[in-house]
Amino acid sequence: MLRSFRGSPTIAPVKDSRHSRPSTFATTLGDLDAHHDPASLRQRMSALTQHLQTSVEAERAAIAREIHDDVGGSLTALKFDLAWIERRSQDPEIRQRVHSALETVTAAIEASQRIMHNLRPAILEQGLVAALQWMTQRFERRTGIETVFRSSHETLKLPPGVPLVAYRTAQEALTNISKHAQATRVSVDMSASRGILSLEITDNGRGLRPEDLAKARSFGIRGLHERADTVGGWIELSSTPGHGTTMLLSVPIGRGSTNPGDLDDSEPAAERHDPSSWGEL
Repeated sequence: MLRSFRGSPTIAPVKDSRHSRPSTFATTLGDLDAHHDPASLRQRMSALTQHLQTSVEAERAAIAREIHDDVGGSLTALKFDLAWIERRSQDPEIRQRVHSALETVTAAIEASQRIMHNLRPAILEQGLVAALQWMTQRFERRTGIETVFRSSHETLKLPPGVPLVAYRTAQEALTNISKHAQATRVSVDMSASRGILSLEITDNGRGLRPEDLAKARSFGIRGLHERADTVGGWIELSSTPGHGTTMLLSVPIGRGSTNPGDLDDSEPAAERHDPSSWGEL
């Protein structure tokens, strides 16, 4: 049983109606109004959101590792065995069946790699600039939409968490463009100036109507806002019907984070690798 009183926090016994001895303890929370202070609630919600985002990313990484170690290893071994059979078989029918099976296994490996990249962007180990360049090139090949990526720096030294937030924001924006925008051209521009990292994604699609924006604020854009808030950033969304949409992520990174030549992670270059890649035959 929980009771609240004004005053200093205390612990008090609560009598059980059926017995004379105390059965539970009640915590006196002090001034209840303090727990409903809007600033305090926002701070607690922000901390909770950050914890949830961290937990989600940790779970994503764990699932990606399991796919790589278990599924990926088995598929690669199977591909080697099938290739061995194809090379040694003289029966045309068997060779044709094996060739077909190899194509199926290859497709499964590619699908597994795609899933792993979506779960855990290992490409970020090479830096945010390289990761976004890879993402935009892959997006253009997959969708046929002309996509241009520009960056003010070749490499950036960024605070922990910022590269992943920027990557996920661009990923979400490009996904929405491919599904809804009916665009023929997309530009992704990243710059760092005066202690602010800016990531702008613009398309020339059908744009958003006011009712679309209101709907977007419900969950999709709210999730982006909450993700940006975990690193002290914010999202701005602007659109004109028939003239495309622009999404801007801004994150404070400090004035010492924009030196050319700096890397955006502290991992030694020799240890960088893509754990989602498997050996080729």
